[in-house]
Amino acid sequence: MTTNPTSNQVNDERARHLQMMDALSRAAAAVTSDLSLPRTLQAIVDIARELAQARYAALGVPNEDGTLKAFITSGIDPAVAARIGHEPRGRGLLGAILESDKPIRLDNLREDPRSVGFCENHPEMTRLLGVPIISRGERLGNLYLTDPLDGAPFSEDDERMIVLLANHAAIAIENARLSEQLQQLAQSRERDRIGMELHDGVIQSVYAVGMKLEILRGQFPMTPEQEQQYQGIIEDLNQIIEDIRLYIRNLRTARDEQATFGQRLDNLARHFKDFARVDVVLDVPSSLRTLNEKQRHSLSQIAREALSNVARHAEATQVRVKVREVGNNFVMTISDDGKGFDPEKLENPNSFGLRNMDQRARRLGGKLVIESAAGQGTTITVQIPFRP
Repeated sequence: MTTNPTSNQVNDERARHLQMMDALSRAAAAVTSDLSLPRTLQAIVDIARELAQARYAALGVPNEDGTLKAFITSGIDPAVAARIGHEPRGRGLLGAILESDKPIRLDNLREDPRSVGFCENHPEMTRLLGVPIISRGERLGNLYLTDPLDGAPFSEDDERMIVLLANHAAIAIENARLSEQLQQLAQSRERDRIGMELHDGVIQSVYAVGMKLEILRGQFPMTPEQEQQYQGIIEDLNQIIEDIRLYIRNLRTARDEQATFGQRLDNLARHFKDFARVDVVLDVPSSLRTLNEKQRHSLSQIAREALSNVARHAEATQVRVKVREVGNNFVMTISDDGKGFDPEKLENPNSFGLRNMDQRARRLGGKLVIESAAGQGTTITVQIPFRP
């Protein structure tokens, strides 16, 4: 005996189907409408939570070593997120999904032997649906959904929908990444072209004008007043050349704005070594969590000022720059083997460099600590939260 579905059940099923089609349609639109990778990832995770009617959703982007370098969430209140001890690191069940090419669906994730529990202040979660985002054999990310709003386990239909969404997500992520790479390449090539034209064209033309003036100077006798005017013209030409050179250097600096913090430190270290003739040892992990542009800029300025102080005052033979993650904090230590100084100079109103470093750290929600003594070198430690 078969039981025919009631009209309410049919209407509910139809509404659910329309909702699913609408969400997938918006997911397809996200593939082409927005080429910003952060916004694309957030749109995907929001649509996934809506599509599966889940309380929480997240999208993890893996590092090459299997840990997570980015974790985008949906459904977690910002105040609750701020109290969580740290972002997931890709261990336990999250790590299992990172290694699996197939979806994982669990009715009670706590009972799974791969579970390592939750960190402090983390919301309670029971049911789990994890789906990998794969494109051409490359793992681009993972979708995680927990706790359907109706309290029931995730179904096969939920899994099929999220797998379909993951296919959309793979295309969207690939498009956004390629767009960013093309923009960076185009900007880099245009900067290089302008810099080359300025260096090989405009600067050489200004040099030619200066040479002609030198020739004219030898052909005509000059009064002291004319000699002074001539010297003023030569100085103006030299200033123009320096201005153009500065502009070229700024073009190259702009090209490096998207560099990782590790790359910026490496660039600073090379310039410092050439200028100060002091050996620099860098200790920067390859899987360092991503910093935003404000953090990269301020930390680079702190490192620049610290190295400048070493060059001017320390009389050191070696500087060691070490970067590490401690919980949810970024920690950078710059130590030298120089003559040291009195750390109380930080309170000296004339000590602009040290005070600027301290203020930069405070603006990032962190702190700066200086340890030094006569004949024992100096160690500067700056600590900031990854999420202020």
